[in-house]
Amino acid sequence: MIKVRQAPPKRQAESTISLINIVFLMLIFFLIAGQLAPPVDPDVTLAETTEAPPLAPPDALFADSEGRLSHRGQPVEIPAYLASLGVDGADTADVTPGPVPGPASGEDAGNAGPAVLLAVDRDLDAARMLEIADQLYRAGAGKVSLVTRGAE
Repeated sequence: MIKVRQAPPKRQAESTISLINIVFLMLIFFLIAGQLAPPVDPDVTLAETTEAPPLAPPDALFADSEGRLSHRGQPVEIPAYLASLGVDGADTADVTPGPVPGPASGEDAGNAGPAVLLAVDRDLDAARMLEIADQLYRAGAGKVSLVTRGAE
C-alpha cells in the first residue's frame, strides 16, 4: 500500500478587522472620557450658582482672592491677556473712575472687542472684581462674563 502524503491544511490568514475594531472603540472611549479644556486655576474657588449649566472648565482669565490675575496657570496683566486674544492698542492708561464702558452704559459690546470669561474667586472683594471688569472694558474687551460653578 502506497501512502499518499496529504498537503497540510492551509492556515487561515488572521484578520486585522477585530484589532481595528478594538482600537476604534478605545479611541471613542478616550474621546468621551477625556477632557480637552484647560484645568481650573487651583488658587481660585469659584462662586456657586444653582442654575448654572454643567460645562467644562473654561479657558478663562482667573482672579484669585487677592485680585492677582492669571491665565493658563501663569500670572498675566490685562493688556497682555487681551493682546493674546487679538486686541490691538489697548488703552490701559485711562483708569479714572466713571461708568463702565460696555453694555451697562449703552454701547454696543458685540463689535467693541472679544468676549472675556472672568473666573473670580468667591472670596475676592466685589469692589476689586468691578475694578478688574472696568479695566477689561477700558482695555478693549467687548463683553465680560463671570464664570461660576453649579451647586452640587
